Amino acid sequence: METTLPLTTSKAARRARYDAIVIGTGVGGSAAAGLLASQGRRILVLEKNDRVGGILAGYQKDGFSIDFGSHLIPQGSRGPVGRLLRDLGLKEPRLLTHPIPVRSRGMFEITAPSERRGLWRTWLAAARMLKIGTRERVRLARLLWETSLDGPGYDRLNELTLEEHLFRFTRHPGCYFLISFLSNIFFVLPPWRVAAGEALRGIRDVLRSYSLSYVEGGMSNLPRALLRGVAKEGGDVVVGDRVSAVDPIGSGLRVATESGLEVEAPVVIGDLDGKDLIGLVGEHRLPPEWVARVRALQSSGNAHQIKLGLTRPLLSEGCLIGGFSPSGRKTSDLSVELMHRTVAEIEEGGLSDPLAVYAPVPTNFDPRLAPVGEQLVVASVFGSPAGWRAENGNRWLAAVLEVLDRSIPGLKQAIRFADFEPIPRIGEWMGKSSRAAICNGQVPGQVGRDRLSVATPIPGLFLAGDGAGGTGIGTELAVRSAREAVAAASLVVA
Repeated sequence: METTLPLTTSKAARRARYDAIVIGTGVGGSAAAGLLASQGRRILVLEKNDRVGGILAGYQKDGFSIDFGSHLIPQGSRGPVGRLLRDLGLKEPRLLTHPIPVRSRGMFEITAPSERRGLWRTWLAAARMLKIGTRERVRLARLLWETSLDGPGYDRLNELTLEEHLFRFTRHPGCYFLISFLSNIFFVLPPWRVAAGEALRGIRDVLRSYSLSYVEGGMSNLPRALLRGVAKEGGDVVVGDRVSAVDPIGSGLRVATESGLEVEAPVVIGDLDGKDLIGLVGEHRLPPEWVARVRALQSSGNAHQIKLGLTRPLLSEGCLIGGFSPSGRKTSDLSVELMHRTVAEIEEGGLSDPLAVYAPVPTNFDPRLAPVGEQLVVASVFGSPAGWRAENGNRWLAAVLEVLDRSIPGLKQAIRFADFEPIPRIGEWMGKSSRAAICNGQVPGQVGRDRLSVATPIPGLFLAGDGAGGTGIGTELAVRSAREAVAAASLVVA
């Protein structure tokens, strides 16, 4: 059954000048293009890959529709993505939830409730399993109270790392484990790097909305839906052509591509890493202080991807998460020092112990994504963009499958295929030289009022996506950034 929304793309632009040009079709670029088209603008969208979506793009194999990345929409229809779809009048794709949103397996086994009102009971069960006593529970509750803060409260907390803030309340290993795991999943950063205010804001939003969702028909349907409005306004979506230069001209900006295409527009929005934008524009055209700031930005980590096609359903949850220990460690072995040592092992390219896994099960949201009676699991394992060694690939994959098999009985026997995409290949597809999941990492000094602005020093040139502006987690960060970029760009083309 066809699950992909139709989208008209081409190999070349039909015009020499547009109202705006968007570079890249990740969430930020696609959202910006959709918003501009909704204003009646004639847009050119340029995508270097042969299909749209960036890390949300997908592919077909053995009857499975598979995502390149491992994603869920944190707040679903109640968050920025849902609001964007409604603002654009898009009835599809739907954002689908699941009655078992998350189940933790491995060292720590617990199931999230189907409704938000059950969270308190789940928290008490988790506290008992992690041996968090009454006094520590109260301290952690005081910490989580901070999630009710807004504005200046978050700005103050963003001066601290999440670890620094947590240590103001407790150093209990169980509390630290919970916070550390959430930090890695949401921000692809350990707690001693992510900004406390931004982290708590993200946790607050997820718990308040309690609407973790997957995109009907596959994650690629989100950018495809956002881009469909471009053609309605006479614009074009060009795939398979990489941008090679962005040059200021008297009437705006000229964009050149590797195929020899040259087009002009008063506005250009790039779904790009700021460091890569410098190369397209030329450092000599940019203020030295801006260049220095962009090059000093810290990025996040990333995750290796394993796409598992299973011949029969083995998981009932919408998303599997867990800490898995190759050596058999238990929750009683957890410590702050162990978490620091684990990340150091990852950054050196090794297989950490414990091993953190985040794995949406797309077919539990939309069964059409696999042949009848089969199951798709898209697993992410936290890794380092710099530390990976290709020669470790087969050994690394075998070790991950071995530890997963301990918590998912029968896994190895049910595997139809296990496609392994290490971080370097994912980074090449995304096109970011940093190879990071979030190129402008959400660390102190880079969030809230300190985040890089979507407006660049070049008039009419803006950034959208994970490189500038926005708040939140993953796709939602990119959508908010796109709104900021379009609002600023609209002042230029008004």
